[in-house]
Amino acid sequence: MKVSKVLTAITLALSSIAFSSQAELVDNTKNWQTFETENFRVHFTPEYRQWALSSAREMEVVRQLIKDQQGRVITEKVDAYIVDPYNAANGFAFPLSHRPYMAFFATPPQSDTIIANSTGWQQLLVLHEYVHLVHLAQKSRSNWRNNVANWYDFYDASQINGERWVSEGYATLLESKLTGRGRLFNNQVEAIIQKFARQGALPSYKQLNSGDDSFMSGSMAYLVGVRYLKWLEENYGEETLDAVWTRWSAVEQRDFEKSFKGVFPDTAKNLYQRFVAEYTYKAMQHEIKLTAQSNEDNRSKLWLDLSGYTSDPSLSPQGDYLAIVETQRTEEGNTTKLNIYKTGENTKSIEEFTKRSKELLADDPQDIADKAPSVFKREVAYTLNQRNNRGIKNPRWLNKDTLIYGASSLTKKNSYHQDLFSWHLPTNTIKQLTTSANIRRFDISNDGQFIIAERSRVGNSQLVKVSLAAESLGEIIAELTPPSLEQVYDFPRLRPTLDGSTSDSFAYVSSSLNNKWQLKVRQFEDEQEQIIPLPENYQFLSFPEWSKDGQSLYFVAGLDSATRLYKYDFLNKVLSTVTSGEQVITWPMVNGDNELLHLAINAQGPDVYQLDLNKANNQIITNTTTSSAMTVNLADSLKLSEATIAVDESIGEQSAYGIGPQQGTITIAESIYSASSSMLEVGYKSGDVLSRFDWQVNASQDIFSSIISGASGAIRWQGWPVKLLAHGYVFDLKTDKQDSDALNLGKTTEKGLLLEARYPYSIETLAVDIFAQMQASQYENSQHVDFSSLSFSLGIEQSWSHDQQSWGISQAINAQLISAQDDQAEINGNDGSYTGSNGLASLNAHIQGFTLGFKYLWAQRSEDAGDILSLGGYSSTLIQEKAHINKQLAPELAFYRQLGNDYQAYQAYMPLGIVEVFYTRHEMTERDIIDSYGVKGSLNNDFGFTGITNVAINYGIAQVNPENESSDTQGWVALSYKW
Repeated sequence: MKVSKVLTAITLALSSIAFSSQAELVDNTKNWQTFETENFRVHFTPEYRQWALSSAREMEVVRQLIKDQQGRVITEKVDAYIVDPYNAANGFAFPLSHRPYMAFFATPPQSDTIIANSTGWQQLLVLHEYVHLVHLAQKSRSNWRNNVANWYDFYDASQINGERWVSEGYATLLESKLTGRGRLFNNQVEAIIQKFARQGALPSYKQLNSGDDSFMSGSMAYLVGVRYLKWLEENYGEETLDAVWTRWSAVEQRDFEKSFKGVFPDTAKNLYQRFVAEYTYKAMQHEIKLTAQSNEDNRSKLWLDLSGYTSDPSLSPQGDYLAIVETQRTEEGNTTKLNIYKTGENTKSIEEFTKRSKELLADDPQDIADKAPSVFKREVAYTLNQRNNRGIKNPRWLNKDTLIYGASSLTKKNSYHQDLFSWHLPTNTIKQLTTSANIRRFDISNDGQFIIAERSRVGNSQLVKVSLAAESLGEIIAELTPPSLEQVYDFPRLRPTLDGSTSDSFAYVSSSLNNKWQLKVRQFEDEQEQIIPLPENYQFLSFPEWSKDGQSLYFVAGLDSATRLYKYDFLNKVLSTVTSGEQVITWPMVNGDNELLHLAINAQGPDVYQLDLNKANNQIITNTTTSSAMTVNLADSLKLSEATIAVDESIGEQSAYGIGPQQGTITIAESIYSASSSMLEVGYKSGDVLSRFDWQVNASQDIFSSIISGASGAIRWQGWPVKLLAHGYVFDLKTDKQDSDALNLGKTTEKGLLLEARYPYSIETLAVDIFAQMQASQYENSQHVDFSSLSFSLGIEQSWSHDQQSWGISQAINAQLISAQDDQAEINGNDGSYTGSNGLASLNAHIQGFTLGFKYLWAQRSEDAGDILSLGGYSSTLIQEKAHINKQLAPELAFYRQLGNDYQAYQAYMPLGIVEVFYTRHEMTERDIIDSYGVKGSLNNDFGFTGITNVAINYGIAQVNPENESSDTQGWVALSYKW
């Protein structure tokens, strides 16, 4: 088994979700319910009941269709979790062959997204994720591999064939073939991929699978992968591609490449190169057709050259500023900024360029100066960095000095919402306007008293009116449409008035189940609606924008593998094209009567273009439609029936979630610490995906030197606001046999039990845990020292951070007060009781990518406790740090390197990716000072399937310099389970 394959499998399942490895997607204290059908268990909280039970019916339908379509089925009962952690559309599947599960995010996609072309969000999501399971979670036909996978999660995950483009591409292929919609048949997607092809920018075979930081790289596994797989089917037959999946799970173990090469005439990489050549040729031919409909004079001209992910542009009321959201994606994470550009020419840059060219030629008349850029970068007047990685979306101008924009807020743990914030430019002041409003796109009235917005909550979409008046700021003052799971709304845009009066109508786009998006104009007073005619056979539709006088409406629609800008004239009731389709146009913005700015997508990311409306290639469209029915059926003959949101309680039974479906697995962990010992740990672990109830038993042994051996167990309940943990252990340690210096205490035996109750609280970036612990322990060694201890402690863990990308700061405190009864304290001549405290305080800050942090640790016991504190050793599944309050663990030192009753440590560290450079000074009262420095790192995970939750990986190398002893170098690498 290769650990890299396990990590690849985990990454595959989580690739479409933007959250850290320690993110939790659910609140496990809620009233979770389960609806169990013949083949699925659907888990949900009460507010998602309709969504959940409807999805259960859809799952059974999809399961039967996939079985009919390819003769494969998941025999295990599949768990599905209905969540909405980010108020955004997504989902994922973990394709374990014996414990498969899926998670569905209820929020529907918006009109401009690449997943907007569907029969319905729920149906698309269920189909796509279930195909992942059928495709990747097939049980091996090798009995021994299948049996090992049944008992050992890590092995099961290592058998997942992890070529991302294959898994995502195939699920995308079936989502399209079985519905006639999906990303394969999305006009905008096709226009984008053809644009990449014409630029010679289709991903290489390696990039198709792994991606990089380039624009849309993460989407190419879906968008290009599906087109390559479709090409393979068209050229070599559906049965040939299907044979690859059969060979994947054979008795003879094969990876994807071997499975593929055995039935296709060449490797997947070589055939992909042929596909790229053919696809590029088709794209070039299409470009000739598109450009023949226009000429250079009536095309858009580059106005602002940008790079990366650019979106949500908004012109100021006077047209002198352009607000635009720019995101750069790197290995370190995303940097998102809201930049405000001056719309005038950057005369300063032009003058500086001219001056440099003159100076260059003055120094060397024979030199050739740089050619002037087609457009000089416009001046940035203001910049707002995202805060605490919450994003910036949909900026709209309230007035010439203030923007309102959307960003995520965190009201409590696992509960993100889209809320509104204002940014006052002159004072650089940010103010939160709403709380848990779940507002996505919106528009602001010209008097600044209200906004109209689309609100998406627990999967329901609706249009609402929100007050901006001081006395009712952020309140919903009208529901313009009822909340609906069947209807999705987007892009509300208020109609301008020539006299500046309050608008009496607004435009928006909407879609309903099994229908395309439509563009409508609605009156406020009588709620009458007008459906705007669109070109016949259109498919993509988004980005409505009013003309300045409110008499025309611009929008982008897709037709024949291209997107074009259209204009509907209300006075003449005429629909016309404004562009010819050679550009992938998004986000039109009217700037004056005769000028329009828009974004256009290319392989480097969207740029801003300027279009002279007087010269635009307007062509009247006579074949129009007001119907949103699908006019072209692209589905296979075997296809899903129409999407519905329907609850059928007869197909299953609802019950309380309780401890959830318990999934057990063998666990194997290994630790190697050169200062002390190695340790092999074998156990059995059981839990549910919500981590409501989980437990583990474990046996540990140093198999090389027999320095340490023992057993432990842990059990945890997290289904209440107060979280409970019990952990027991027993181990033997030969202190004098360790690999570096330590006190010669002979063979020691320690037994103990920890009981903990913990109450967590969080809001935004502030997290506070209050905890109480009771610990009972017994210690003895071969030198006839034998004592027992009983301690009680109260403590608090607190952390807070504030991040503005260019700089940030975070701090944490962990402190506990201890009261204990100890036999050893009685030997020291008192009643056996003592007090003490443990703590950690840390502070770190970063600026412009450079981070520096400091930690102060202490452990102090009253004098009558004696030398009860020990320094050195490592944490493991057996030795949980929280269960050993008198051990000050340090992986670069052996267990019991020093004893005392007053310990302090000072540490400085500098994070560098997955490691940190550190320096630590250990000070035990009346003992030699020990300095250590080096690099170390740790990875912790509390999300996923049973075998990887609670996993902790530690690694490092350090130089150890004792005050009066020779120095040495120590290293460690370890995998354990942390409770």
